[in-house]
Amino acid sequence: MRWRRNHLLITCALLACVGSGPVSADGAALYTTHCVACHQPDGNGAEGLAPPVAGVLGKLAGVPGGREYLAQVMVSGMVGKITSRGVKYDGSMPAVALTDEEMASVMGYVLSTFNASSEEIPAALFAKARGKRMQPAAVRKQRERIRAEVGE
Repeated sequence: MRWRRNHLLITCALLACVGSGPVSADGAALYTTHCVACHQPDGNGAEGLAPPVAGVLGKLAGVPGGREYLAQVMVSGMVGKITSRGVKYDGSMPAVALTDEEMASVMGYVLSTFNASSEEIPAALFAKARGKRMQPAAVRKQRERIRAEVGE
């Protein structure tokens, strides 16, 4: 089981970094290429390995600090123990190797498709996060502060 978990973590990291094939600005295609291996086609994640992005990001995207956190997760990655929908995760999400515009497109797709949210995170916010890149463990701590703020 541990081997399988480690193998899946490595696969997710490789897909996030290199993808497969040419990159487009289409959020759905980018999600499929870079995110689906871990977060799954329906956005519900892989229990114990990768948390869901479905139904959990809308509230975060609704506040400035939450939007900054979401941008930072994609730019810097995140590592450490978290709980989402009552399930514990202890792994890492690698930084995503996409342009700011592509990250904005992926996040727009995730928010609208899996979270019924009309919130958008502009490319400029990803550029700002890139300029203030954080250590992945610090991103997890930022998550804790934001979750407390939005009441999750």
